[in-house]
Formats: sequence, structure tokens, C-alpha cells
Amino acid sequence: MTVPQAPDAYQQMQVLGSDPRQLVVLLCQALVRYLARTEEAIKARDYATKSRAICRAQGILSELICSLDLEIGGELAKDLRRLYAHLQRQLVDVDLQDDLDRLAYVREIADGLVHAWEEALRACRQEQSDIA
Repeated sequence: MTVPQAPDAYQQMQVLGSDPRQLVVLLCQALVRYLARTEEAIKARDYATKSRAICRAQGILSELICSLDLEIGGELAKDLRRLYAHLQRQLVDVDLQDDLDRLAYVREIADGLVHAWEEALRACRQEQSDIA
């Protein structure tokens, strides 16, 4: 077994110590980072890095889809599943066509997801502290 690099070890500890809501925020933040890496790689014509970054972004979207509880989440969970799947399909086209406009579209939505999930987490924490 290899020893994780310092940033990886820090990130792993951050994930292990997080509640599930925080994990969604962390996943969305990582998604934005991989989309930025994809853009840089396309511009640099670094196709190996582009491929790795898109695969990681796709994996994050898959994880977000799998984390949804459709019974508890109802229509919101179903809408999020459709949105995440839509973003996955867009990334397939980005990969095939090196489409920076489509990538910008995906990144804009991902940025919005980060802000929305951060706000939801803040609201949940505030509600919990008000109850306590």
C-alpha cells in the first residue's frame, strides 16, 4: 500500500470526519476543480490529463447520483438525478469534441451546485444550533 501524499491524506481525513451533507459539498467542489483541470488540459492539448480529469468528474457525478435517496428526497432527488445525468452526457460531448463552450456550461451549473449545497448545509447547521 502506498502512503498518500499530504494533500490526499488531508482530504481523506476531511472526508472521513464529515457528515453526509458536507460530503456532497466536498464532491461538488472537487467536481469544479476537475472541470477547471479539464479546461486547462484542452487548452494545452494535453489529452491524457483531459481524459483523467473528465473521468474523475464523471465519477463524482456518478457518486452524487448514487448518493440520492429517491424515497426520502422525492421530486427534488429525482430532479437532481436528472441534472447530474445531464451533466454526465454533456461531459461525453466535451470529451469527444473538446467543446469549451459546453464545458463552460457544465462548470457554471457545477458552480451553482456548490453554492446551493453550501447554503443548504449552512441552513441545516443553523437549524440544528437553534434546536440545541
